[in-house]
Amino acid sequence: MVALFVVATILLCVGIELLRDRAKQRKAAPSAAQIPADRFFLPKGFFISKAHTWVELTFAGEARVGVDDFAQKVIGSIDRIEVAPLKKELNKGDTLLTVAHGNRVLSIPAPISGTVLTVNESLLASPQMLHQDPYVAGWVAVMVPKNISTELRLLAIADDAAKWLRKEVSRFRDFIKEQAQIGVPATAGVTMLDGGAPLNGVLEQFNENTWNAFQKEFLKAE
Repeated sequence: MVALFVVATILLCVGIELLRDRAKQRKAAPSAAQIPADRFFLPKGFFISKAHTWVELTFAGEARVGVDDFAQKVIGSIDRIEVAPLKKELNKGDTLLTVAHGNRVLSIPAPISGTVLTVNESLLASPQMLHQDPYVAGWVAVMVPKNISTELRLLAIADDAAKWLRKEVSRFRDFIKEQAQIGVPATAGVTMLDGGAPLNGVLEQFNENTWNAFQKEFLKAE
């Protein structure tokens, strides 16, 4: 009888510990749907812009915004990030932030209209946070939205966002192939021509002309 009680106690303790571990995992990582073929993440409940930014609505009626997993991966290492100042009123498509790698710079447009309420100072101090956690710790700013009900209809979410991103990855491969054929280092082109997923930091291997072309093709204001 005592032995059965001891075994039951041990099983109960193990069960409690497993539940605690699962709770910690759920708390540490947001619920996200991965696109297996292309290795990019799209969290559930996030609205995705065609300029590769995202919007998450808060209970306070504000909007947290940031850069999506695709953009942060293909851009590669970032030397500095600059974000629109506090209280700045932005229209959808205005520059929300710029990211720089050496002398190459990309301007990323705001996915919605509104006023900048908060900026992620931790991200400005440590730009690599964008790579470590683009949807949680690596958020860019919180905005007070102006036309949210209208503008959200122009963004994609859930399955629609996943389908769009698959097409976008295919388009990006074609883009890299074209850039490789006009004199960019061959290693970048070979990587993207074999049907594999884009490597982290693939744009680091390209010159300013390619960065400018990427800006026009993939980060253009809607």
